[in-house]
Amino acid sequence: MRTRLMPDWVPLLPFAVSFALGVWAFPRQPERVPVHWGADGQPDRWGSPAEGLFSMPIMLLFVSLLILAVSRAQPAATHLLRTVIFGLGLLALFSTAAQAFGGDGFRVPMIALGSLFLLTGTALGQTPPSSLSGPQLSPTTLRRLGTAWTLFGVILILVSLLAPVPGLITATLFLGLIGVVLFLFLGVRRDRLRSEG
Repeated sequence: MRTRLMPDWVPLLPFAVSFALGVWAFPRQPERVPVHWGADGQPDRWGSPAEGLFSMPIMLLFVSLLILAVSRAQPAATHLLRTVIFGLGLLALFSTAAQAFGGDGFRVPMIALGSLFLLTGTALGQTPPSSLSGPQLSPTTLRRLGTAWTLFGVILILVSLLAPVPGLITATLFLGLIGVVLFLFLGVRRDRLRSEG
């Protein structure tokens, strides 16, 4: 049974909501707003309301449009790539909402980033091995990698919600990324050893 894919524009909906929210919030913003946060969760750069509300959604939309173009050349990976686009849209929306409503501009995007990893992991576990460029991964390795991404996303969301200090969120992000890359490396190595002998 073939899965019916969602139309190209559906994963882009969070971007539309993000831009609409930005337009609504723009006149309500102070003259200077935080636009970047350090690893300690404190603002380390300030800018205009336009930069605070629109820079992240514009950058992520550009990346998403590139991914959408690639998905046309990689039809077997379309579900995975559209899931990534949707996750990037949620990241843009959460960032804009944090700015618009005066939320925690560090924790809220980290929660969205955890959601992106969770969504990507779920889709990665369902992706056929031949649909990704790079080293050929076995279905088992892809499922395990998807599980690792999903688990990492859940942990990042929980730490972002519960950590008493933002530095723990940053540490979780870096350690989790290192863990997932190591997991991928070991999976590729195991698959190569199995195929050679």
